[in-house]
Amino acid sequence: MANEEIELADDESSEASAARGGMPVKKIAIIAIAGVLVLSGSVGATLYLTSGQGPAEPVQTQTNPEDAADAEVDSPKGEAIYLPLDPPITVSLDSDDSRKYLQISMSVMSRSDSVIHAIRKHRPAIRNNLNFLFSGLRFTDLATREGKEQVREAARDEIRKILQENGAASDVEALYFTNFVID
Repeated sequence: MANEEIELADDESSEASAARGGMPVKKIAIIAIAGVLVLSGSVGATLYLTSGQGPAEPVQTQTNPEDAADAEVDSPKGEAIYLPLDPPITVSLDSDDSRKYLQISMSVMSRSDSVIHAIRKHRPAIRNNLNFLFSGLRFTDLATREGKEQVREAARDEIRKILQENGAASDVEALYFTNFVID
């Protein structure tokens, strides 16, 4: 009988210790695992959302025009700098059968930071002249690739003209239509 009492006492003490000490350890382990999963999930989501995203506009570190001139001498071509002319320009076109609309998104390319700065500075005048240029077009002017190329070159020349009139560097190397919609 005494042995049975000792065994019962051992069983009761192991159950009591499990109830007191075992459950909190399990809860702590579950909470720790959940915390690790949440933390690793947030790190993974952050890396996924920020990977592959660059700045919207190029960042230039050279602010001194003399430094920019030295860099252009070191590398004859230089790095291409693109500047979007946002928002898109929308104009109505003359058409034989109905009213048509043209919407163009463009980006200017130059290899000179001073030209990009001048375009930003004179953007209102540039957009004004491009609006007039595009609104004078006919639908048939844009029906072929050659017609679109001529319009693109005329727009680039218009930008160069505005920059020259304002005494700014006018080395606009190219103008690209990044979106071209006729409706």
